[in-house]
This record gives sequence, C-alpha cells and structure tokens, in this order.
Amino acid sequence: MRKRVKTPEQQFLFDLQQAEKRRFLAVKWLGVLIALAIVAQALGLASVFANLVLEGDLPLKSAALAGGAFLFKAVLQFVREQLSATASRNIRFSLRKRLIRHLAHLGPKRLELDEDAGLSTRVYEQVDALDDYYSRYVGQVFLVTFVPLTILVSVLPVSWVAFFIFALTAPLVIFFMILVGHKAANANRKQFKVLSLLSNQFMDLNQGMAELKRLEQVDIARERLALTASEYQKNTMGVLRLAFLSTATLELFSSVAIAMVALYLGLGLLEQLPWQAGVAPVSLFAAFYLLLLAPEFYLPLRQLGNDYHAKQKAEAAATQIAEILLLTESDQEDSAAVLNPHSLGKQSACLIEFQNVHWADAGRIRLANLSAQIKAKDRVWLRGRSGVGKSSLMAILLGFEQYYEGGLLIEGEPLKASNLSAWRRRLAWLPQTPEWVQGTIRQNLELGLGHCTDDALRNALMKAQCWDFVGSLRFGWDTAISEAGTGLSGGQMQRLSIARALLSQADIWLLDEPCSSLDSETAELVLNTLDEASYGKTVLIISHDTHPVIWANQQWLMTEEGVHVEAQTPISYV
Repeated sequence: MRKRVKTPEQQFLFDLQQAEKRRFLAVKWLGVLIALAIVAQALGLASVFANLVLEGDLPLKSAALAGGAFLFKAVLQFVREQLSATASRNIRFSLRKRLIRHLAHLGPKRLELDEDAGLSTRVYEQVDALDDYYSRYVGQVFLVTFVPLTILVSVLPVSWVAFFIFALTAPLVIFFMILVGHKAANANRKQFKVLSLLSNQFMDLNQGMAELKRLEQVDIARERLALTASEYQKNTMGVLRLAFLSTATLELFSSVAIAMVALYLGLGLLEQLPWQAGVAPVSLFAAFYLLLLAPEFYLPLRQLGNDYHAKQKAEAAATQIAEILLLTESDQEDSAAVLNPHSLGKQSACLIEFQNVHWADAGRIRLANLSAQIKAKDRVWLRGRSGVGKSSLMAILLGFEQYYEGGLLIEGEPLKASNLSAWRRRLAWLPQTPEWVQGTIRQNLELGLGHCTDDALRNALMKAQCWDFVGSLRFGWDTAISEAGTGLSGGQMQRLSIARALLSQADIWLLDEPCSSLDSETAELVLNTLDEASYGKTVLIISHDTHPVIWANQQWLMTEEGVHVEAQTPISYV
C-alpha cells in the first residue's frame, strides 16, 4: 500500500506532536470508549422509548444503561479534552522556548527573516495559532474515523438501507470540508503576513515617534498604519467568512442525510415504502435505534468541519515558524574539543588571528581577504567606508556567521560550534543601538548576567561615568526605562551599555560604531569613558574618522581588497 506523502508543514506539525504521543495515544483510546458508549446509549434509549410506546412501562435496566452510558461518555469527553489541552500547552511552550533560543543563537542573522516585531508575532501569535490544532483537531481526526465505523458496523445488521445512506453521504461531507478548507488555508497565510507587516510598522513608528513629531509627519504615519490595520481586518473577516461557509455546508449535508434516514424510517413504520408496501422493514425499537445513531454518526464529521480551519490555520503558521528553525548558523561539521574559558590564553601569544578570511553571500562579497592578528590587551580601531565589511567582521567574530572561507583562530584553535559558547562568555558586545527592555535600569544592567550585588553595580556605574546621572534620578537604578530609553540621552544610554559590559567581566570588547548616533561632543565623552573602562582589555572598535579612537594601539583600514594594519601611539586619558 502506498504511503500518503506529508507536506513539509504537515511533517513539521507531526514532529511536534511526537513529543506528546503518549497523551495523544490516551486520547485515541478514550475515543474508542466514547464510540462504544454512544452505541450503548442508543440501545438503552431505543429500548426505553419502544417499551413506553408499545408496553406503557419503563424498563429500568435499559434506562440505567442509557443513563450510565451518557455519564460515562461525558466523563470521557472531559478527560479527553483535558489531555488534549495539556498536550497542546506543552507543545507550544516547548516550541516557543526553542524558537527564542534559536533566534538568540542566530543573533543579527535573524533579520534576514524579518524585523523583530514580525518575529515576535511568529513566536507568540503564530505559535498560539497551533492551539486549536492540537487541542481539538488531532483528537477529532481519530473520532471522525472510529465513531462512524463503529456506528456503521452497528447499523448494518439492523438496516442495509440506513447503512448505505450513511456510507454514501459521509464522503460528500468530507469532500466539501476539504474544498472549502484549502481556500481557508490561503486566507490564513495572507492574514499572518499582514499581521507581521502591521507589527513591524507599529514598532517602527513607535520608535521613531519623536522624529516624526519633529518633522510633522505623524498624520501620514497614522494613515499608513490605519491602511495596514484595515487590510488586516479585511483578511480576518475573509477567514471568518470561509469558516462560517464551511460550517454551514457541513450542517446542510448532515441535516439532509439525517432527514433521509428519518423519512425512510417514517415511511417504513407506516408501511408506505414504494418497494416494500404493506410491510414494515424495521421494528419500532430498531427505528428508534437508527434515528438516535444518525446524529451521532454525522456529529464527528460536523465537528471536524468546524475544526478543519484550525488545521489550515496551523499549517499556515507552521510555514513561517519552520522558516525560523531552517535558518541555521552553520552547516559545518565540528569535532573540536570544547574550550574552557579559564584555560584560553595559555595556548598562544596571539589571541585572535584571521587567516585570509573571505565571505561571499548571495553573489555579494561581504568580507574580502582579511589576514590580521590581535594580541591580548590590544586595542584596535577599525575604520573604513560603509559597505566594506566592518559589521560582517563583527558577525564572524560573534559566531553568528560561519559560512566564510579561510580560518579564524582563537588562541591557536579554530572557532567552531563546539567552542562558541565558551568564546561568547568572554565577549562584551556593544552595537550601534544597544537593545533595552521595559524595566528598571538595574534589570537592564543585569540582563543575561543574573543578580549582581549593589557594590558590583555601583563600581560598574562609577567606572562607566554613570553614577552621577543615575544617582540624580528619583529611584536611582530602580528607575523604570522603556525600550527606547525614555528620559535618558543617547550618551547616557551608551554609558549604561559600557556599565553592562563591565558587569559581564568580559575581557574582550567588540564595539560597532558606539558613537554613530551621537553628536561630536557627546561622542568624545563616550570615547573617553571607553578608554578608561576598557583599559587592560582586548578591544576591537569600529568608528569612522569623524570619531577617531586615539587611545587605540592599532589602526586597521579596511578596503575592498583587504585590511591594512598600522601601529599607532595611543594617546590615553587614563
């Protein structure tokens, strides 16, 4: 028998499901018991109704069977729903942790996928879009197979006509469910794309609100955001319209099929069937039994139809979620031993060595023929015009890109995935625009480091020349700041970044144009602070000629052909 081929999205969802396969297996066995309880309940109720009509008495055993089966089925349904909800919650929680960890490892490379606001939509909104799939659809797929089959087996000995009505109408319900479901899948994919765009626009406008006010462009920005929001509303209504259409279609076919069974049984009891006039094809007990089973036969199909859009929504979300996990840091094989961060520095006098490093990406040369060395406690000023590869060099040093040619040696050993974690623990990274979170100054300083003592915080703030302005705030380092550092100047935020680097105890500092957004006077103050704070550490700092790093002992001029290394006499303020 040929095995059905799964799409990449279906395979992705199935792989996630395997983590909770024991719970889903329990859900299936509960479905078996539910199917048996449905048949038992129909038998008991049919016997009660038939005896009440024909004999005028109430059979207690049949009533007890029907009541017991009903209660048993209700308990099974509750337990089944709880198991499915728990499995869905565990899958989504694990997936979200996996995505956040993966994005953290990708670093700046994550921006190849989307902006941070769009990625946050995938991590939260689209992961939550999998809930209905795991909590409802997965369990319903088994019920929609087993319950109708159980009812068909139970109906066949009673009436072959009812059996064929059930068997012929069920595929029609499934066919129309799939037909409408495919359109819903495309609508869901479009909805997720517009939601990501809306998130990115909102974050960009929020971060640039001060500049928009200065340029008097707030109204235009508001109109742009409103247009995207309107598009999202239209797509959402389109998805809901298709969901309601699917549900209405299934209800129509199910109602018509049940009506056909009821018509057959009614005419049969009246002995008015054209092909069987004067003869009742089934007894009153059998008629009640079939009529009670008819809604139960179509109920799983109708419920699956309601949940089928959850499957299409989950597959649409899986497409973009899997895209994050498919973006890897490196495909290189790595057999190097893990480096001990405390033992590094004892193997080679040269701390960092670039051996003809060349990086080309998508036909574009990102970094060309870099050969240079940095010794421990060297402070290197890297300069060059935009686009020659300065930031690419930083990405390689941070371990976010390993698709380059040539070699990068750290104290004589190649930098690979196995020693990357130890290497990063030695680094302090100061980008052009440091990232902050909503919280207090202290929480931001301790981000990724754990709890720091008051003395450690005070010393770091004093060395970074932050103590005066932090101490002047009403709540000191417990003052709340926003992601944009509301209430603090650019120079103050950069000094806080230096304090965070000092708290990390890192001995290697990488700085990517820390003064790019500052005026000349503030930039000079920040560079002076860096001179004092980074004394005795290994430093690689990118800075344009407008902000010369006079305290560096090496100057690298990067061009399209490579790097020209010059020694310079540092002029230090220390």
